Amino acid sequence: MQIFADGFTQISLSGGVLRLTLVQTVNDNQTTEVSQLLIPAVRAEAFLNGMANALQQLAEQAKQAQEAKTEQSVSEGDE
Repeated sequence: MQIFADGFTQISLSGGVLRLTLVQTVNDNQTTEVSQLLIPAVRAEAFLNGMANALQQLAEQAKQAQEAKTEQSVSEGDE
């Protein structure tokens, strides 16, 4: 299952479950709820740390790709 969300509006903890209400931005910057993400509270820290680490790795890969593209453009300009 795939759910597109570009934010969340609510977060709560109930019964040992962390609940995030996921939203999409639609016309005129209005949001509409699309789903809830449920994470066991005992795993929430590990889940969020894993997401943060994955995003950091993606950012580093994007930076390296941009640097390689810049270097390629400079070397092609030297030819």
